[in-house]
This record gives sequence, C-alpha cells and structure tokens, in this order.
Amino acid sequence: MDLDELKQQWAEHDRKLEANLSLTRRLLTATKLNRTRSALQRMALFLAFEAAAALAVILLLGSFIGDHITAVRFVIPAVVLDIFQIATLIVLVHQIRIALHVDYSQPIVKIQAQLESLRILSIRTLLWTLVAAPLLWAPLLIVGLKAFLGLDAYTLFSPAYLLANVGVGLAVVFLAIWISKRFGHRMSRSPILQQVMRTLAGYNLNLAAGYLAALSEFESETPAV
Repeated sequence: MDLDELKQQWAEHDRKLEANLSLTRRLLTATKLNRTRSALQRMALFLAFEAAAALAVILLLGSFIGDHITAVRFVIPAVVLDIFQIATLIVLVHQIRIALHVDYSQPIVKIQAQLESLRILSIRTLLWTLVAAPLLWAPLLIVGLKAFLGLDAYTLFSPAYLLANVGVGLAVVFLAIWISKRFGHRMSRSPILQQVMRTLAGYNLNLAAGYLAALSEFESETPAV
C-alpha cells in the first residue's frame, strides 16, 4: 500500500467517523428534545387541572356573590377571594402557554432561557401564594362558613379576631417584601436556597431542564462537523 492509498483510506475513515458523529448528535438532540417536550407537556397537563379547579372556584364564588349581593359583609371577602383566583387562573394559563409554545428549532441556549423564565414564574407564583395565604384566611373563613354551613362568622367571632387575622396577613406580606429586598441577593447565592428553589419549580420542569443541560454539555464537548 503506497502513501496515496493510505491517505485516501484515512480520509475515508475520517469521513465515516464524521458522518457517524453527526448522526449520533442528531439522534441525541432529537431524543433529548422529545423528552423535554414530553416533560413540559405533562407539566402543562397538571397546570390545566389546576386551572380548571381555579375556574370552578371562580364560578362558585361568583354564584356566592350573586346570592348575597345585598350583604356587603359577605360580598367583600368573596370578591377578594375571587380576585385572587382570577389572578391565579391568569398566571396558570400563562404558564401553560409558555410550556406548550417552546420553539425547539432554536439553539439550546434560547430554549434553556425559556425554561428558566418558566421556572422563575412557577416559583414566584408558589411563593406569593404561600405569602398571601395568611391574608386570605379571614375572607376564606367568612365565606366558607356561610357557603357550607350557613353560619355567620361575624357573630361567631369577635370583630377583633377577624381584624387580627387580616392584620397578621398584611404583616406577613410586608415582611416577605422587606426580606426579599433586604436579603434577596445574598439568599440567591445560597446553595441550600437554590436547591429549595429547584424543588419548588416542580419535577417535570426540572426534568426538562436536566435534559437540556445534558444536551448543552454534549454539544459543548463535541466539535461541530
């Protein structure tokens, strides 16, 4: 075998190797993106169930308001709860839209940016729901007792007790805002808090992000062909 034949065989070997590597990259990319899409579709399905529940609550509260339209003491807390549920529904629909409209033809970095925005929105929604819960306790007590038991919370509990619940709720909201402004940057660098945030983001969203991270790492380590 002369030198020219050896060079030709070596070039053919390189061509086949590059073709195999290119095919491997395409298959891995397709597999990871399909798994990412499936994880986000499952997330959207769960969010759709939550949205349906929120819509049902909105309709029930609307019916309650209509039945007690002349009783302002019941209408006001019901309206507060209804506004919260409407805001929740809007956020859920927005999350569903993001999860189902990811453009998988984009570079991986851009897809990761979309998932990160969805992760941040999911975490913020959950955190503000937890923060708002103490503030909603008094309206929920008033409406729940009247709707399900026909009882008047204003006669069962003293005005001071109901006002104290509202006050505690407001204090929790303001405290959360102050902590966020005062320690937000420092807390964002905490490994423990970062792990908590990943947990709060949800299983399917973390799963999708993991697939993209693996794909991004593979692409960064593999030379373009």
